[in-house]
Amino acid sequence: MKTTEPGNHDEPLRKVLKEWGGDAPLPPRFQEQVWQRIERTRSQAAPSVWAVVAHWVGTVLPRPALAASYVAVLLTIGVTAGWAQARQETGRVKAELGQRYVRVLDPYQVPRP
Repeated sequence: MKTTEPGNHDEPLRKVLKEWGGDAPLPPRFQEQVWQRIERTRSQAAPSVWAVVAHWVGTVLPRPALAASYVAVLLTIGVTAGWAQARQETGRVKAELGQRYVRVLDPYQVPRP
């Protein structure tokens, strides 16, 4: 969408608006104040994280090939992280069960670290 900045003049539009007319006169420096409010709003309205993410999802995911590749990459990362965590937990449990087994067979034996 093109915005009409104060320096840009759109004469045909201005002619049509003058013909359409309005009886009430505009306050002094009306156009300048409008542009100041627009600039103030633009500078204050920093997009939130969710707005950025929503915009990104709206622009990227309509492309099926790119969406499928993102899903595949995220799925691979999730599976790899889960596998690594499960492997670590399994090692810890095996060591603990081994120590318990040694204590059951000989309660006086000190398990090796």
